[in-house]
Amino acid sequence: VVAPFNSNGKQTVTLGALLPLSGASSSLGESEDAAIKIAVKDVNEYFSKSNSNTRVGLIIEDTQTNPAISLEKLQDLAAKGVRIVIGPGTSAEIQTVKDYADKNGILLVSPSSTAPSLAVPGDNIFRFVPDDTHQAQAISKKMWQDGVRVVVPMWRTDVYGNDLLYATKYNFEMLGGRVVDGVGYIPRTGDFSASLNRINFMIWDQDLRSLSLKISQAVAQYGADKVGVYLVSFDEVVPIFIEAQNEPVLSMVKWYGSDGSALNDKLVRNIEAAMFAAKTGFVNPIYGVDNNNSYKFKLIDNQIQKIIGRVPRFYAEVAYDSFWVAALTENSTGGTKDINSLKKSFLQIANSYTGITGDTSLNEAGDRKHADYDFWAIRANNGSSNNNHRSIFAWEQVGRFQFNASIKDKGLIQEIKSISQKMPQ
Repeated sequence: VVAPFNSNGKQTVTLGALLPLSGASSSLGESEDAAIKIAVKDVNEYFSKSNSNTRVGLIIEDTQTNPAISLEKLQDLAAKGVRIVIGPGTSAEIQTVKDYADKNGILLVSPSSTAPSLAVPGDNIFRFVPDDTHQAQAISKKMWQDGVRVVVPMWRTDVYGNDLLYATKYNFEMLGGRVVDGVGYIPRTGDFSASLNRINFMIWDQDLRSLSLKISQAVAQYGADKVGVYLVSFDEVVPIFIEAQNEPVLSMVKWYGSDGSALNDKLVRNIEAAMFAAKTGFVNPIYGVDNNNSYKFKLIDNQIQKIIGRVPRFYAEVAYDSFWVAALTENSTGGTKDINSLKKSFLQIANSYTGITGDTSLNEAGDRKHADYDFWAIRANNGSSNNNHRSIFAWEQVGRFQFNASIKDKGLIQEIKSISQKMPQ
């Protein structure tokens, strides 16, 4: 939306945002929402100081982590004339809305969608995070270094879960390991998917009994120290871990996660779930920002923390940078309706912009080029902070996977540095 010039000679351009403010990825949506609102204020202050005639507005829609609702909300934004949308946040939503965006001249800029199958050159989808081929390399290397040789997966069977499991299986088997048949589950929509409702526990109990049987078979054949569980989930990790305590076999082996569960605040808030995570050494990779010690990064990160009351995943800061590039694109194109001009300008700005998360250059598919990953695990906090839920368990950074572009062999890659750094309390 480009509003006419007002009496002060300013025109307002309205951008959209499709965020999972509720449902299975609400913890992600909450932090991205806070970051984008901060970005709106900062961008308008910048435009004012630089004597630009442009000001930016924002319409935020809750997708409920539901692909169908995400499409409805995108259609609503299109009807209002919005041409650049931040989001959606998940790959399943991107998969559903992609065709509509391509056919209707809308640019989608996702701060957290990572499914490799959505990396399509020339479309209207841009993702300010790397695709999961890199995450798969990172977690495969970590499991292998930990002595795991057989992986039993449990995963959400959407495009995100399926793609990530496929890529991880490929990389782990390239290293010499084996991924056996596991337990896939159909992602449920709405807040019920991650609820602690008794009915929800009954549903997870069935899946976890099946997983327990598969792990028992693997342990009998290879030994517990050689077997690991690879879980690809969103906020439903909490009821899964609570219910997992009822199956003793599940805590006999190491557990590994993904960026969908990394730094999940609901997991450290729930004592039962956090105990299971700590006992099984639940390690999660997530896209790592290079300059997270910079003044500007810390400034924005602290503002986000004040709004949401916790430390966000770095995808929040990625959302902040995504909004900046989108706003600068609208400012440079002067309200053009030509989608090709809009895309060309967006790419030029993204490939030359350095935000709080660093270089935002995109590859030929429109995804972020650079891909280091931090590993986070839940550890007992030893009562070192105030006497609240955070004093019992905390997320701790335990390593970093550093991408080396000069090494060509997929799956036989890189180095994982050991790090010990607790999340600020």
